Amino acid sequence: MSKTEYKIATSAFGLVGLTIFTGIILMSSGASAGDSAISNVSVNVPVACTMSGTGMNSHNATIPNGTYQANIGTTTMKAVCNDSNGFAIYAIGYTDNEYGKTVLTNSTLGTSSDIATGTATSTGSPDVSNWAMKLATNSSATYPLTLDNSFGNYHNVPAEYTKVAHRDSGTDIGTSAVGSELTSTYAAYMSKTQPAGTYIGQVKYTLVHPSTHVAPVACNNKATTISEAVCLQDFAHVSEANRNSIIASMTPEQQYTLKDSRDGKTYTIAKYQVGNSGNYDIWMTQNLDLDLEAGTTYTDEDTDIGYNTTTNSYDTAAWSPIRSTYTATTGHIHEWCQGGTWNSQYGYCELNDTPESYDPGNLYWNATESDYTDWDAYYSSCDYTTSTPSCNQSLNPISTYVSSTGASQYHLGNYYNWAAALATNDSSAFNNSSLVEQSICPAGWTLPRIGEGEDSFYSLWNQYGFSNSSINGNNKLWVSPLYFAAGGVFIGNLDDVGGGGFFWSPVPDGSGGARDAGFGVDGYVGPSGNSNRSDGVSVRCVVRPVSDSVSGGGGGGPEGPSV
Repeated sequence: MSKTEYKIATSAFGLVGLTIFTGIILMSSGASAGDSAISNVSVNVPVACTMSGTGMNSHNATIPNGTYQANIGTTTMKAVCNDSNGFAIYAIGYTDNEYGKTVLTNSTLGTSSDIATGTATSTGSPDVSNWAMKLATNSSATYPLTLDNSFGNYHNVPAEYTKVAHRDSGTDIGTSAVGSELTSTYAAYMSKTQPAGTYIGQVKYTLVHPSTHVAPVACNNKATTISEAVCLQDFAHVSEANRNSIIASMTPEQQYTLKDSRDGKTYTIAKYQVGNSGNYDIWMTQNLDLDLEAGTTYTDEDTDIGYNTTTNSYDTAAWSPIRSTYTATTGHIHEWCQGGTWNSQYGYCELNDTPESYDPGNLYWNATESDYTDWDAYYSSCDYTTSTPSCNQSLNPISTYVSSTGASQYHLGNYYNWAAALATNDSSAFNNSSLVEQSICPAGWTLPRIGEGEDSFYSLWNQYGFSNSSINGNNKLWVSPLYFAAGGVFIGNLDDVGGGGFFWSPVPDGSGGARDAGFGVDGYVGPSGNSNRSDGVSVRCVVRPVSDSVSGGGGGGPEGPSV
């Protein structure tokens, strides 16, 4: 899911912000050596979905007290999309750069004079100022849209992303195509006592595809406590003071649930003390499960890229993977070794320097066994080699599945090679770097470091005891409060699931390796190990390093970008 934002000049009413989601699916066509001197020709046909608008600055009106005005300006948005599975358009209030804010504001007069969203009726009964939005489709367009949620009449501006129109099949992307058109207008009623002034309100429209895609998630850049936070990305989107306040409001070792704004999946997180420093690190307690797709663009708004260590903030940056998520089909396969060399003698990919991920479906591991016994029994009943794995589908946090023996199962997430974990298309650029300041983690989060210090595997594991210790026969790493799953590694097929867990760090190890943290159920612990960059390894994210102690024992940290 990618994001390109068009900045629109502010107008008095109904400023329209466009966020456009696009994607690319790679399709290839081959030619034999006998056809020409060229032995192989590949053609990439992009799935291109765009939305553009005209009349963006036309929502202006002068409305005397006690009067109503409809059809305040017109914006016509044109969408073209050749995704055969269609697309959908969502809308949300976005006033004062704040998602979900649906009032018309006047910064001079203050919030007591704000004009709330409403039906904006001409009668003014009751006599309360309000404003509303209305949408219409162009029935003569090449591919007309279908309206959703009664937005064909004047309607409240939605406080969260709401689907307002859709097509269930794609549109022509040709230069002569009319495409699909959506027109927005606004209405407002001014009460007899509304103070004079210029009021500004905004609505942001977003195109996502396919039409069944999960709804966009709007992070809360005003959150001050963990209960107010919506997204994992809230740790980057709020101010430094609010970020400190969120961290301070968290109870150590307690599980909290937030969404990843990129795909709407939920994750549990927890706060852990670092030694005796009084500082805390915030960790995801589940492995990352973000599905990569070739051509999907991730930005510094949602992904941990573009981080500037000098300014402690995010610069404008984007990453578009050039490989799609690989899903196994049958048996032991080598197709995942794209961009690398398959070593048939030893059965591994010698180097894969382009991003690749592997999605095994909803696989779970039984954390109560210290050997392969229970995993083998579960493995035999779970066919993970198909595109729709026949595994238990429950996705509740932490204890996601209970086996017939009453043992808890833990979701394993996806597996990423090091290039994908770094959110780069060429990891060789980091051969001489001691630390890579970008990752596939959500914005505000990063890959944990190795060695001692805050935000490191060693500090967390050492703090909570990893020296062959156990609780009721269970290693402390994979039970409460840490929940590190023994997900194994993907090397053309899944290996060592239930036997060990491996997690990428952002530190290179020579030209073909990278540092990682790992453990085995036999008692082995290596918080500073290494793996081949081609290996599919789990990703566990930690909030970007905190620096100063704040009230309640939370950590201070750098300020992220405003949304």
